[in-house]
Amino acid sequence: MKTFLLSLGAAALLTLPAAGQLATTAAAQPTATSPTRPTAALTADEQLFTTLVGQVSTALEKGDMTALGKYMAPEYVHYTPDNSSGGRTEELAHLGTWTGMSVKLRSPVKVNHYGNTAITVSTSTFSGTAEGHPFTSTIQMMIAWVLRDGKWQMAVVQSKPVPA
Repeated sequence: MKTFLLSLGAAALLTLPAAGQLATTAAAQPTATSPTRPTAALTADEQLFTTLVGQVSTALEKGDMTALGKYMAPEYVHYTPDNSSGGRTEELAHLGTWTGMSVKLRSPVKVNHYGNTAITVSTSTFSGTAEGHPFTSTIQMMIAWVLRDGKWQMAVVQSKPVPA
């Protein structure tokens, strides 16, 4: 169960392929889950981190753990809803076994940027197969990103389930 929750939260973070499309169409096409008030344009930081999350997503969907690992800082750790945690090596090994990911972004990627550190928060619903079991879940992810050698990497991830 610990491994499944660890992976479930990581997959939510790493699988936001429609983020760019959602950002450009959310204001024009309200859905049952979107607010009725107008949607503001994305800030430059929100655009940057939405793009980064999309790149991470592409690596995960292709099963390219080498590419995915480039977005994880050496000290990467993921804290899961059951208070367990997993490091970079454990996460990459487990996520490499996942198949058939499908993701729907439920919120824009919100960003608080502090120099070489940024905190992002977003919610997505995703489905796929993990450990031989199909799943669908909505997860909110808070990620601490660090800028090193001109590249943003995930250092800390905190995930929590959100009722559907």
